[in-house]
Amino acid sequence: MAMQYRLENLYVDQDPEYVIDCMAAVLAWVPGRGKGRWTQPYVFNVLHEPAPAQAPMPIALELSWDLDVLKQKDPGISNCADRMRRGKTVLHEDVAKLAAYGLAFVAISAIHPGLKVVRMNSYAAPDLIYDDTPGAIRGVEVAGRSSGGQYVLKKVRLGDKTTTGKQQQLLGRTDVAEAHLSLWCVYPRVALIAKVK
Repeated sequence: MAMQYRLENLYVDQDPEYVIDCMAAVLAWVPGRGKGRWTQPYVFNVLHEPAPAQAPMPIALELSWDLDVLKQKDPGISNCADRMRRGKTVLHEDVAKLAAYGLAFVAISAIHPGLKVVRMNSYAAPDLIYDDTPGAIRGVEVAGRSSGGQYVLKKVRLGDKTTTGKQQQLLGRTDVAEAHLSLWCVYPRVALIAKVK
């Protein structure tokens, strides 16, 4: 299944105060460095698990944007994205994380139209909260990796002998009623979107 999404729509589909902080990172990270990097749309091969332990459905997520429209929302976005690409920012080590947040907003908006993030969690999973009901929060845990494809995303999800996976972190939270994973890789462009609880 193919799904198209225009990045500038995030300013309508989600809270612009959250969106604006990750847009330049998306512009810097998603095109990559290879040949044809400026050719839109950028296609992510997404494995989507709509329910726990359900077989994944493949989605070709086609992401595109109009830079002029994005500049109307954030006049400095091009300069910021360029500095991120060149590593000329104190945010250099956070570009993948910030871009993954932006792509998680895309996934929420494209796969669950009308669902809006109401707050960001601090130092606890899940990262993006869309239902803040005390004792029964609902949200999305996010991660971004620059390389490694689905193999690395599976490791982020399940962990290994030395690291607890993000899925287990979510399952261990008794105050979380519903939780999803939104995991992204740019080399190659793949993602895993899974409801785990």
